[in-house]
Amino acid sequence: MRDAFDEIIHPEQAAYLDALLPPRDALLQRMEARARERHYPISDPQVAAFLAVTARAAGASFIVEVGTNIGYSAIVLARAVGPKAKVLTIELSAELCHAARDFIAEAGLTPQIEVRQGGALQELATIDQPIDLVYVDCVKEEYPRYLELIVPRLAPRGVIVADNALWQGLVARGAAPEAERERTEAIRAFNLALVQHPDLVGLVLPLGDGVAYAVKAG
Repeated sequence: MRDAFDEIIHPEQAAYLDALLPPRDALLQRMEARARERHYPISDPQVAAFLAVTARAAGASFIVEVGTNIGYSAIVLARAVGPKAKVLTIELSAELCHAARDFIAEAGLTPQIEVRQGGALQELATIDQPIDLVYVDCVKEEYPRYLELIVPRLAPRGVIVADNALWQGLVARGAAPEAERERTEAIRAFNLALVQHPDLVGLVLPLGDGVAYAVKAG
């Protein structure tokens, strides 16, 4: 969730782009308010809008989200693709799983969205059907390993979207602060692997805190 204007563009440009966002309904606004109050790192509304457009354009029927939090992005994705599609979202925290299930039920999307409690690496390894779209917003240190697990499970022309690819701009600077070094180095490794992967066509977009975006070839 963005707390300030982007560092990449001028404040007036950021404000203009925010004004162009589609309006969020009362449920999403309430979820955004809870995230601000409790400092939950849910998706920025611009990133959420990008997810909705991407999911719809891809015609995704099976979506996996790595990092549920309170279910904000899962709801956005499920609404974008319609009732025939399924969303599997993975979250380690029992408390956040409970909150997500409550919000998803309020949205009327319980039949469409499965909230699975567990470690992301372990749960990704169990998926045995082709994935049309994966959204990654989870443990930053694990991003490179997520990519290794995701690519073989992607459907042809399947899509990867990963949030925080710029990590507050730290990936583009020299040495990161000690407290952020491991996360920063992991995201740098993820970004490089994504854009150089022989089975993907990808890039990093200056949207929100940076969005990595790739499509599987074939």
